[in-house]
Amino acid sequence: MTEPALIIEVCVECEQDLEHCHGTAIVHFDGSADCAEDPGCRMAAEQHLFVIMCGEVECSCGDPQPAAGWPGEHAAAS
Repeated sequence: MTEPALIIEVCVECEQDLEHCHGTAIVHFDGSADCAEDPGCRMAAEQHLFVIMCGEVECSCGDPQPAAGWPGEHAAAS
């Protein structure tokens, strides 16, 4: 009988004891960000595993104009 495969996933940031979040940061048009998985998360968007624009989740936070300094490729994606 064949033994089932053992899959071990290792997070590099966890191994290196780096501060990070495995959740998705939702970046709003005013530049603020929220963590989709943990409302109490206070980490910057860059410290999240995934980052998306709020328009991708039908957020109604306001004017669909990107915040100052928002990279052009992300602004075009909204």
